[in-house]
Amino acid sequence: MQTMRLQAFKPACVGRQPRLVVVNSAIAPPATIPYKAADGSEKGNQQLALKVAEESAKGLVHRYLVLVQQNARQGTASTKTRSEVRGGGKKPYAQKGTGNARRGSSVSPLFPGGGVTFGPKPKDWKISMNKKEKRLALATALQSAAADMIVVESLDGKLKETKTKEMVALLEKLGADVMSRKVLLITKDARPDLHLAGRNIAKLTFNTASSLNVLDILHADHIIVEDEALAHIQATLGGSAKASDE
Repeated sequence: MQTMRLQAFKPACVGRQPRLVVVNSAIAPPATIPYKAADGSEKGNQQLALKVAEESAKGLVHRYLVLVQQNARQGTASTKTRSEVRGGGKKPYAQKGTGNARRGSSVSPLFPGGGVTFGPKPKDWKISMNKKEKRLALATALQSAAADMIVVESLDGKLKETKTKEMVALLEKLGADVMSRKVLLITKDARPDLHLAGRNIAKLTFNTASSLNVLDILHADHIIVEDEALAHIQATLGGSAKASDE
């Protein structure tokens, strides 16, 4: 499912960034998501209906994904040219009579320890995207992941001990095998106890409803959302979003 979601948002023109003049949006048909208690017992269903991009905005999620990955680049790689390398003032050896090629400087790129030709220099890789497009792309990615999503009641204080095995057992009760599949746990607020218990689990990612990352959503095989977090997502990305986003 992860691969299918990634390919679904990949536009035909991968080599260049498509420019969207108008981004049309609409409320997606409600998706039914299983609602469970912390012990894994069924509590019914929840609905997710976010404001998503229409067909005319194809590639919007891909552009947002490229933005997140490109803006994460530090751009601090740097090398020295021959003019920046220390030394090189003295001719290495005589012009003639040695049998070697003519050398005028020991900092030539042809010498070990010399300058670098066309090497990397510090660069700002950041690109921009307006807020409405970001919100629409995030909602579209989240709505598409509804089939892999489970809503759970508040997990505050549900762990008996802040240990890894307790966290693994909790997720297994909810139907997520965190040892073999990538799991994204979305909570309403930061949960230090959950993070402490699950920080050693390589395939487990934590996030809050107010700081969702499109990269985490697209990479996750299972997404577990607290009911309060789902309500926050529905309020900010759904049909009740602010009129300024219209």
